[in-house]
Amino acid sequence: MVNLLVNYSALLTEKLKHATWYQKRHSNRVLLSREVIPLAIPILIENLCVLLMGVLSTFLVSWLGKESVAAVGMADSFNMVILSFFAAVDLGTTVVVAFNLGKRNRKQARTAARQSITLLTLVSVAIALLIEFTGPWIIDLIANQADPMVKTLALSYLRVTVWSYPAAAIALIGCGALRGAGNTKLPMVINIGMNIINIVISSVLIYGSFSWHGLGFVGAGLGLTISRYIGAAMVLMVLRSELNHALRLPLKSYFTTLNPAVLLDVLSIGLPASIESVLFNGGKLITQCFVAGMGTAVIAGNFIAFSIVSLINLPGNALGSTSTIIVGTRLGKGQIFQSVRQLKFIFGLSNVGVCLLGLLSIPLAGLLAAFYTNDPEVIRVVKHLVWLNALFIPFWSASWVLPAGLKGARDARYTMYVSMLGMWGCRIVAGYTLGVILGWGVNGVWMGMFLDWIVRAAFFYRRMESGRWLWRYTQPKIAK
Repeated sequence: MVNLLVNYSALLTEKLKHATWYQKRHSNRVLLSREVIPLAIPILIENLCVLLMGVLSTFLVSWLGKESVAAVGMADSFNMVILSFFAAVDLGTTVVVAFNLGKRNRKQARTAARQSITLLTLVSVAIALLIEFTGPWIIDLIANQADPMVKTLALSYLRVTVWSYPAAAIALIGCGALRGAGNTKLPMVINIGMNIINIVISSVLIYGSFSWHGLGFVGAGLGLTISRYIGAAMVLMVLRSELNHALRLPLKSYFTTLNPAVLLDVLSIGLPASIESVLFNGGKLITQCFVAGMGTAVIAGNFIAFSIVSLINLPGNALGSTSTIIVGTRLGKGQIFQSVRQLKFIFGLSNVGVCLLGLLSIPLAGLLAAFYTNDPEVIRVVKHLVWLNALFIPFWSASWVLPAGLKGARDARYTMYVSMLGMWGCRIVAGYTLGVILGWGVNGVWMGMFLDWIVRAAFFYRRMESGRWLWRYTQPKIAK
């Protein structure tokens, strides 16, 4: 009798385990088909379009010579520092909009979106004016020992593209608000349109048409700037249209007094994230200075390799943005367990995806490099860096996708501290030591970046497993 009960208990336990496994598998399949894919695919296409804005500018000038490629890389490395600040406030807007719509508070969500766009537009104009007067000093600082021709071209490109900042701010914040509302298709369509416009306008401005010879190198920056303003106009039109019912914002609503309480809610996430992004991209700018003295071919190869690696990481970045939206929405609804489970699922999915793409990039490295340039020395640099990236890519998702999900839970300060440690404690120190002092060149600078990934991955994975990132939502509420 005892044996019969033991056997029955073991059989029941086994059935329960099987049922739990089947239920979890079914739940993951539903999550993937109903939430992750509908959000991630449009974000992936949108991010691809945003990245292609810079990639296409590089490609369009690549046939003007490696000096032009190096110049665009130098100027864009600085532009990314500024745009990363806008993107961080965009993240804060996305989280606040998703959280408030999860609580069915549309008024607060609309106010947050409107106030963020107004504030960032004013800030971007001020930054553009400041850079206009300090451009030569900035290029001297970041170009360091680069060829004088590269520095001259970089300055001309920077002075044109700096006036695209207000348009970029409007487009980023507006698209972030739409994503927070769960509308990822409209930002995707807008960014596709911006890229088509950029290709057409930049091609004509660089190389001319019919009997007109074009503007040459300056045409790339001018085409990018014009296309961003057209994109910003498209975003504002969408925000005021019936297509965007949850966040409908008439144009006149932007000309209202700024609300400190609402902005504080956005900046409580956006400010730590912007400090993190600016310091992080500022650190990347310093590593560019390490490379600047290694020759024009290395500068161009380094920039092209970063462009290729960014394309490889796009699916992971899309899943990171998806995790921010899903975690923020779930926590807005009070669904704490669901937010944890879904973050872990998205992290695992991202890790598999980027590792497969990294593996695929090994045999295709030379072909991808040849898309940008026909210079054999530049292609050799690109191939070595892409191969190194494939070796260390298993650490990428934990260092980038996990913090995106943590920010959805407003755990932005922790991610800021870890990112600062990884950048300034590993990427800069190790990159300078290996690349400059020990003479490993650009490969050593990239090894510093991979050490940064490893440190970030360890801290963020431990944070996710500990559950401390949910402290705001698990503490008992004190009755007033």
